[in-house]
Parts: sequence; C-alpha cells; structure tokens
Amino acid sequence: MEIKDFQAWVGNLPADKLKPKKVRKSIDLSLWERLYIFEVLRGLAITSRHFFGNLVGFVVPPNGKKRKIPTIYYPEEKAVMPPAYRGRPVLVANPDGTERCVACGLCEKICPAFAISIIGDERANGDRYPSSYTLDLSRCIYCGYCEEVCPKEAIVMSDEYEGLCASRRRDMLYTKEQLLRPAAQLQKRIDYVRRIYAKCNY
Repeated sequence: MEIKDFQAWVGNLPADKLKPKKVRKSIDLSLWERLYIFEVLRGLAITSRHFFGNLVGFVVPPNGKKRKIPTIYYPEEKAVMPPAYRGRPVLVANPDGTERCVACGLCEKICPAFAISIIGDERANGDRYPSSYTLDLSRCIYCGYCEEVCPKEAIVMSDEYEGLCASRRRDMLYTKEQLLRPAAQLQKRIDYVRRIYAKCNY
C-alpha cells in the first residue's frame, strides 16, 4: 500500500508518523538493558500510554477534529481495501453478462485446497463455457493461485470481505451465478494482476 493510500485509509496522518523508526542494529546491550526489569517497565509505560490514550479517544472523541485513532467504525464505515487484498474469489463477467471462463480447468487443477469444481460445456457456436462452476469457500485458503494461472483473467480475488463465513458449510458453496461480477467492478484488481504478473520475477 502506498503512503498516500494509507493516509486516506487512516485519516490523513502526517507523513513523518508513517515513516519507519530507526532500528539499532548493535547487539551489545547496555547495563540498563541487561538489568531487564527497567526495559519491561518502559514497555509497560508505552503500552499503557497508548491504551489509555485510545480509551479516552473512544469515550470522549474531540469535537470538530479528526480523530487520531486509525480505527474504522464498522459497519457504519467501510474499509477501502488496497488492490493487493485477496478477498472472495469471483468470476469476471463480460459486458453482455456471460462469463469469461472457458472451463479449461486450470484453476480447478492448481487449487491446493480442492475448492473449485467445474463442469464444462459448449455453446452452439463452439465456444466453451462452464455449465457449472462451484467454489467451496469453506475450503478456500485465498492463495490466489486460481487468479495467477487463469489465461483469460476470468477469476480474480475481489475486495469483498463481508459474508466470508457462515454457520453452515452448505451456505458456503457458491455457484457460478453467485460468483459473477461485472468486469468494470473488478477493473482495479485486473489492472493490478496485469502489473504484477507481467514482471519477470521468477
């Protein structure tokens, strides 16, 4: 995630607070650090400062000011996920509503959790399509292999993070119709996939 995207996500924190702090790489401990108890107390003091500061910020939020605590008040506020986020795998639909998938079976073959099941068929014009595409979300491990192996960009990891669990396993079996999403809705993820998989990083 880029700093500007992170700033928008957490409420425009100053850039200097987002920079990583310097780490002392020396392995020689001072006498103060070797006594250990003082470092424990210092850590407890830092933890307590953050805890009580955040507690007051939640109970008595500042009037007319942006809150300093980067917390999303779900479900009133929704998180904006970065393009690299791997949410529910979904199928990309063409503008006419048909699926891009040609039922080649590569995603079914490469899935390490055996979460995908495809039954292929042919249309009258000879084009292949999946007559049945089932995703068992209770088995899916969100690895993204299906997205990486697909030659048609027909399945991508979406930014959907709601409804990923259920009390019954049969409610986590998703059919083709439930997985189809318009390509325009997934364009940010498709562009990201094209960018990262176009590199020679193997």
